[in-house]
Amino acid sequence: MNWRVFLRRISRWGGGAALTLALASGAARAQISSGGTPISFSQSVGGEVPTIFMPPTDVAAYIAEDAQQAKDAPYRFGAPHDVHLTLGNSGAWTELADGGHLWRLRIASQGAYSLNLVYDRYVLPEGATLFLYNDHRDQVIGAFTSANNWIDGTFLTQPVAGDAITLEYYEPANARGQGELSVFRVVHAYRNVFGRARTLDDYGDSGTCNNNVNCPVGADWQEQKRGVAMIVDGGFRLCTGSLVNNTANDFRPFFLTANHCLGGETGWMFMFNYESPGCTNQDGPTNQTVVNAVRRANNSASDFALLELSSNVPLSYNPFFCGWSRVDSPATSSVCIHHPEGDIKKISFDYEAPTSDTWAGTPANSHWHILEWDDGTTEPGSSGSPLFDQNNRITGQLHGGQASCTNNVNDYFGKFAMSWDHGTAAASRLRERAAVSLARLADYPESGRVLPEFPDLPFREVVVPPYRFFYRVKDDDVWVVAAWHSAQRPGEPEDVGRD
Repeated sequence: MNWRVFLRRISRWGGGAALTLALASGAARAQISSGGTPISFSQSVGGEVPTIFMPPTDVAAYIAEDAQQAKDAPYRFGAPHDVHLTLGNSGAWTELADGGHLWRLRIASQGAYSLNLVYDRYVLPEGATLFLYNDHRDQVIGAFTSANNWIDGTFLTQPVAGDAITLEYYEPANARGQGELSVFRVVHAYRNVFGRARTLDDYGDSGTCNNNVNCPVGADWQEQKRGVAMIVDGGFRLCTGSLVNNTANDFRPFFLTANHCLGGETGWMFMFNYESPGCTNQDGPTNQTVVNAVRRANNSASDFALLELSSNVPLSYNPFFCGWSRVDSPATSSVCIHHPEGDIKKISFDYEAPTSDTWAGTPANSHWHILEWDDGTTEPGSSGSPLFDQNNRITGQLHGGQASCTNNVNDYFGKFAMSWDHGTAAASRLRERAAVSLARLADYPESGRVLPEFPDLPFREVVVPPYRFFYRVKDDDVWVVAAWHSAQRPGEPEDVGRD
């Protein structure tokens, strides 16, 4: 029999057109809060809230270390304190009239601009809620619920202003003892990257030559800016990246950043729309976040990393999936949208064509070299930010360089063209990396195993570590219908026709 194999959904990366998300998104396993108010704000629950004090943070030592870091390293803003704080070994429980109970814990770190937490265990049952708030109760985040459970049980919460934070966890009567919550890192922000307790003309530490993205010079880039997000890596380091479109035009949340920013994608937070609403410096929202991602592809030659976020980006964030070009020819001009030193979103312009070059030992002609920025610059924290051509398409992402407000020359962006086609190892490519392994289905269509999650459905899978490829035999054809990373919980495959 003449079997044919169709790769239907594994080639999600391609097609340069941009895309605005304008349809419903699916359920999220991300830091998308459900809103509401902590129970203790509306009820008198009594009881004392125990406090755990972090050791002193040697800010001068951290800043001295940071001064030695080049641009091609993530920008550090916080000091991580490793802890082990769980529902069983810390905090205090209070019984409530509805049969549920409330757990509260206060964490303090003297002198911190903000505190944020990283969890090595976050598994909430249905009906349970988690809120976090500062002592003044003027910043409250949550509720976080079972919808935020991630496949590996980890979680991260955004920085909360002040040097003390209270966790408030409610567990309903029908779920008593089912929740798991374990904080393994408390991050003391020794840099005021989110503008806490500062005047409006001094947000963040970025240079004064930078342009806010909503200044008049950014008027033609209001769509592309909505794809760019700041990355909080491990709770204490910062990079930049962007949502990117694919040829399926299906809003799958692919995210492009720099390879040198990698190291813990399951402990990452992606913060969208952190920008001033106008041209003057004003604080932006820090609550439009998605937590966790899966690495899809990366290489060091062009310093690129392609991630897939843990959930669809909520419509309320107004996301934009940026277009791109894999053509290896220089643009006539270039634009970079980024978060220098963790500041509100900025935009920089080079009105000349970049040149092909190398950076930090990478292959010849692997990077676009910006000889000099004409307006704006980049700084540490801008790593991974997209470089756009005159047609508003991404052509690369920031690797490193020497540019600053005082010496605005020499920045290097890994070429999208090389990221697309570099290397011989399948794991390093953006193309249909599993084509060789899947080709055997043409001769042995029933050789794949039945899906253990969906044994009653007419689908099978081929495992190409760390990926699982789902397929269905229909008539004389084999349709590959979905690809999942082994760290993800797969959704039910879609049926196929002979289209």
